[in-house]
Amino acid sequence: MKPSDDTSHIHPPGRSQEPFQAVAMPIERASTIVFDDLEAFERRAERVYDGFSYGLYGTPTSRQLEDHIAQLEGGRRALVVPSGMAALTLATMAVCRSGDRVLVPETLYSPARDMITRLLGPLGVEAVSYAPRLDAGIAALLDARTRLVWVESPGSATFEVQDVPAIVAAARKVGALVAADNTWASHLLFKPLAHGVDISMQALSKHAGGHGDLLMGSLAVRDEALFRQLKDTARFLGYGVSPEDCALCERGLMTMPIRMRHAAATAQGVMAWLSARSEVVRILHPGLPDHPGHGLWKRDFAGSAAVFSFVLRADLAPLQAQVLRRMRLLRLGASWGGVHSLIAVSDPRKGRTSLDWLPPGPVWRLSIGLEAQDDLIADLAAAFALFSAAGEPEAAQASGRVAE
Repeated sequence: MKPSDDTSHIHPPGRSQEPFQAVAMPIERASTIVFDDLEAFERRAERVYDGFSYGLYGTPTSRQLEDHIAQLEGGRRALVVPSGMAALTLATMAVCRSGDRVLVPETLYSPARDMITRLLGPLGVEAVSYAPRLDAGIAALLDARTRLVWVESPGSATFEVQDVPAIVAAARKVGALVAADNTWASHLLFKPLAHGVDISMQALSKHAGGHGDLLMGSLAVRDEALFRQLKDTARFLGYGVSPEDCALCERGLMTMPIRMRHAAATAQGVMAWLSARSEVVRILHPGLPDHPGHGLWKRDFAGSAAVFSFVLRADLAPLQAQVLRRMRLLRLGASWGGVHSLIAVSDPRKGRTSLDWLPPGPVWRLSIGLEAQDDLIADLAAAFALFSAAGEPEAAQASGRVAE
């Protein structure tokens, strides 16, 4: 019997089963997923980890991205979630229970530190902050209650590099897991799982997405049981990702190596220009010989990202707003890793106990994008001309160095 028009609008003819292969990731949307028979329906919970049971728990599009990330990270499994912050929250909540301790470096993403203290603290999870340069000395802070140690190497404002293998070795002795926020380096420049880390986290909104138009985070692991623990917690929190964002992220991954190499080369030129300016008293980049952890960076990392900071002379602080308003290409923004160059202004000394090496003065973080190097330097030069009103005291010394 031919269906009515109302029914035909809902049930189109079956699509062709002829093989179709495109170079772009297919976008498959779903909330509801249907099953062929009662047995498959009643056993749908078994499909949460590998199959498809409900759109919130995974679609072919999100699973393809997760498999790709696991491959790039050198892991067995990966999970994508709505943001980098969601990934940090998920990893901590999945691992820690009431009575457990979690160690976080002072350089860890500040909203994540707030989350652990303000969300998990009342639930009985104790957060212990540690200096990022503690390295093997972290053993003194570890005990039987320590369940998780976070690392962020380098930190995203002052860029200290941590001895991740040494921290992992110390954590193993008390049975603690180690999770790494690897967003600055990404899997291209540093592979945490290869250095013994249990959970490798990235904010895919940064380098992977690469265009400032998506929010997503990832967690990659080598252990299947740990993956299922993370997946279950993600289900309980209701975490899901849109297939459109997954396709955008997959597209970003395809150009990510070229974008990162180009931006890193441009950043070298910008740092060289800044190092000759009397307004700049220090450049903060792990590739600089005098930077904290430079030797570890040379040992463990495959290169540099195009994100770095510099310290202005303290007497120039009152002119910051005026100078920043003159920028045309470098815009104020708290993210990094995209095609647009950004500046973030902060005071990393707040809440820190281990920054005696940092000279006084405002700290500006630059994320170099894909604009031409000469255009970015011209933009900086036009804005920096406003600093001339402050004079150039003899005590101000430019760093005079560029990252190796």
